[in-house]
Amino acid sequence: MAELTANKNYLQPTGFRIVLSRKNYPNLVYFAQGVTHPGANVNPIELATRRVTSVPLAGEKISYSELSVEFICDEDMMSYKEMQNWLERMVNEGQVSESQSLHSGKTPTYSDITVHILSSHNNKNVEIRYKDCIPTTIGSIELSANASDVQYVTFNAGFRFSSFEIV
Repeated sequence: MAELTANKNYLQPTGFRIVLSRKNYPNLVYFAQGVTHPGANVNPIELATRRVTSVPLAGEKISYSELSVEFICDEDMMSYKEMQNWLERMVNEGQVSESQSLHSGKTPTYSDITVHILSSHNNKNVEIRYKDCIPTTIGSIELSANASDVQYVTFNAGFRFSSFEIV
């Protein structure tokens, strides 16, 4: 039987830090300001029966939605350029593995993304590691001359991954 946790502190929505390869994506690491952990879905197998609605059986695989990260766009647009370059590199150069990148000097296609969940005292408490991430979308950037308050420009990026673990 499961026991109630001894830690009764609530998870703070501002208590996180995102880590990517600092060598390849220093601006993305610095300007990351939000993350949405992906949802999961298991499609049940429907067993048809006579005169009764079908009976759901446990599904065979879990499908995860995309990892979504929100970035602040700096005025030189370096964070946006890093994302755009990553997408273009995947399309133009194809897949580059870690070992190929060591020999060729090219940036690898995949990168792990780690989200550090911070405690109520802002200490690293839990890690969520997303393995072999590749970007699939870059959100739009909206500029508007009639904004009343200064809202800094942000953009979202979606990532697919092979697996994740909570440590």
